[in-house]
Amino acid sequence: MKEIWNDIKWRFKQGDILTRLLYVNIGVFFISVLLGIVWMLVTGEPYDSITDFFTRYFALPLNSFEHFLLKPHTLITNMFLHVDFLHLFWNMLILYFLGKMFLNYFSSKQLFGLYILGGLMGGIALLIITNISPYFNDQIPAFGASAAVMAIVIGVVSYTPKTTVNLFGVFPVKILWIGIIFVASDLINFSDKNAGGHLAHLVGAGTGYWFGSAYKRGKDITFKINRYIGKISSLFTRKGKMKVVYNQSKVRQMSDEEYNASEKVTQAEIDAILDKISESGYSSLTKREKDILFQYSNKKK
Repeated sequence: MKEIWNDIKWRFKQGDILTRLLYVNIGVFFISVLLGIVWMLVTGEPYDSITDFFTRYFALPLNSFEHFLLKPHTLITNMFLHVDFLHLFWNMLILYFLGKMFLNYFSSKQLFGLYILGGLMGGIALLIITNISPYFNDQIPAFGASAAVMAIVIGVVSYTPKTTVNLFGVFPVKILWIGIIFVASDLINFSDKNAGGHLAHLVGAGTGYWFGSAYKRGKDITFKINRYIGKISSLFTRKGKMKVVYNQSKVRQMSDEEYNASEKVTQAEIDAILDKISESGYSSLTKREKDILFQYSNKKK
């Protein structure tokens, strides 16, 4: 068990931001499941009581600003909370595939910033509209990553709508149609019992469109929120002085074979990047690939 836990921690630390978002969402879900089972066995009370506990303290309370002011943290925690497996499964499946595509065009910071921004915008819209519209009387607390995930989906769709993906690995379809289907589904089903959820999805989609269209004009709307996140995280991170040691002996001991091998690896990366440009264009490169290409071009001058 200890080895499994250590492996999970290692993968979390080594993984990119997409991997970490998946781990956090899935981890929170299984913690709630395990606590629910323990609660049921110890107290004899229904499993739903522990679910009610999580939604009471970590889901976003609607229909009442007073309740929200007592639990302002729920504006963040609700976007990592799922109490239904299928809800979690579909959100994480979409986040994984569209998130990987997102990272072909944008950085990890932008993905995380847009995730948070989409979730915040969806939550704020719900807080305002459910308090002023009579249609949302007795609305249950909001939770789930759907608004945040929709922001990422529509973000990449609005930035590169003509990109073709193979649906189920077989059917080629432009990514634009995936975005249209998602948005149309929420509009068509808006009047059902999950109207609040559909509203949050649409606001998240609007945030994603805002990001993609603004980025085409050279503006990154996630810049400020990432700066705030950086300031907050720095309060909980101890900064140590970095000491760089240049070991000349190790450099001198590098054999000709080792040097040539490292050059071959670099050249192989360049060849792969050039192949990717010829197939999908320069815009399909990741930030790291663009940096490698930039350094290579300067080296050749």
